[in-house]
Amino acid sequence: MTLEDKTTDTLADRIPVHNINMDISLGDQGYVEEIMYKEIEGLEILHKAFNREGSYDLSFKRDHATFLFILKGSGMLNTEVGQQVLDESSFVLLPNEITQADIHLVEGQSIHFLEFSKTYSDEDLKYLRLKDGRLDHIYYRRFQDCEPYTEKIKSPNTISRTILPGGIIPRVALGMVEASGPDRVGEHSHPMLEQLFLGLSDNEITVYADRSEASMKSYSLLHIPLGSTHWVEVENDRKMNYLWMDFFLTKEGEVWLETHKPIQENNTNNKNT
Repeated sequence: MTLEDKTTDTLADRIPVHNINMDISLGDQGYVEEIMYKEIEGLEILHKAFNREGSYDLSFKRDHATFLFILKGSGMLNTEVGQQVLDESSFVLLPNEITQADIHLVEGQSIHFLEFSKTYSDEDLKYLRLKDGRLDHIYYRRFQDCEPYTEKIKSPNTISRTILPGGIIPRVALGMVEASGPDRVGEHSHPMLEQLFLGLSDNEITVYADRSEASMKSYSLLHIPLGSTHWVEVENDRKMNYLWMDFFLTKEGEVWLETHKPIQENNTNNKNT
C-alpha cells in the first residue's frame, strides 16, 4: 500500500459507512443485527429480516420514538391500535407508548427492514405533553407518495420528497433524494443536527465531507460527520436514490427545515413575483 493509499483510507474512515447484509438465505428463519452502534447518541438501529411464513414478535422501548424503513419484501404489521400492510420502500412510525407488535408473513413472503429507536429527551417529552402531540395511530408512507420539495442546493433535475416532516417526532425529520447522473447536491453544512443517509435500490453516489469522501451504494447506511461541509455527486449513467434522516440537537434547530420549499408553495411564490 502506498503512502497515498494510506492517506485515502484514513480520510474515508471519517465518513462511517455500513453495508447492510441483504443476502440472507431464504432457509434462515430470521436475522437481527445492530448497526452503527452508538454512532449517534440516543439512537439504536437494528437490521431485521424474516424469511418464513409465521408471526414475528417485536418489542419496543417506552419513551422512545420507534420507526421502520421497509427495504425489501412485504408483510402485515399488527399492533394494539390496528393493522398496517407493509410494502417495499415504505416508512412506518409506531404510536407513542406501543411496546409490543408483530409482523405476520404468509407463505412466499419475506421482509427486510431497519428498526430505529430514538430516545426522547426530557425536553421532547415536555413538548409532546404541551402540544398534545403524542401519536395515537400508525403513521405510514410509501416513499414515492410523499410530498415533493425544492432546495437551493439541488438542481432542477433532482426530486426531493419529505417522508416525515418536523414536529411529529420532536427533533427528527426524514426525506429522500432522487436523480439520474450527472447531478449533485451542493456544498452545505448543518452543525445543528446529526444526519444519516440510507442508500436505496440502484443508489451509487459519492459523498464528500470536508477533505474526506466515501462511495455509497444500495442498502448502505452513512453518517455525515457533525458540522462538516458536505456534498453528494452522482456520475453519468448512475443513480442517486437515498434517504436523509435529520436528528436535531435542539428543538430550535428545526428552523433548518424552512430551507425545504414544497413544490406547491414554490410554484405559488413564482406566480406572485
